[in-house]
Amino acid sequence: MSIFSNLFKKRPKLKVQTDIGEFTLVHKSGSKNLWSNEELEIPSTVRGTEKNPESTHVDFLKSINKEIEKLSQEITEKFLKEFREAELPLNFNSWEERLKIVGLEVMMMYENKAYWNLTFEDTKAPYAHFTIFNEAVKINQDFAIDT
Repeated sequence: MSIFSNLFKKRPKLKVQTDIGEFTLVHKSGSKNLWSNEELEIPSTVRGTEKNPESTHVDFLKSINKEIEKLSQEITEKFLKEFREAELPLNFNSWEERLKIVGLEVMMMYENKAYWNLTFEDTKAPYAHFTIFNEAVKINQDFAIDT
């Protein structure tokens, strides 16, 4: 056996059970540890320590449907504006008619306000992914599109 075999062997991923399900440590890097739960209604990623996902991030996820509902009209307006500017068909009145949420990342909590990303998938051609950054209950002007 090589002296390096222990150095490069795969180690089992750390899993932690929370109130809303099991999170897996998917990236470990000092203070930027990422925990993921693919089994939630919306696959989600949160920050945390090397041992646990951040409890305030997990708590925020408990009310994520209410948070999305609060922003729903603003999300629709954002997509209508972006589609209009990109000269894509405006064949929807609400974002739910054309897009589905495929991911969520809680980046930080500050003064009980969340800073988080929502990733949407277009259900029609060109089947792009769109990411909206939400800053403390308002949508940031930045908008990412991946095709």
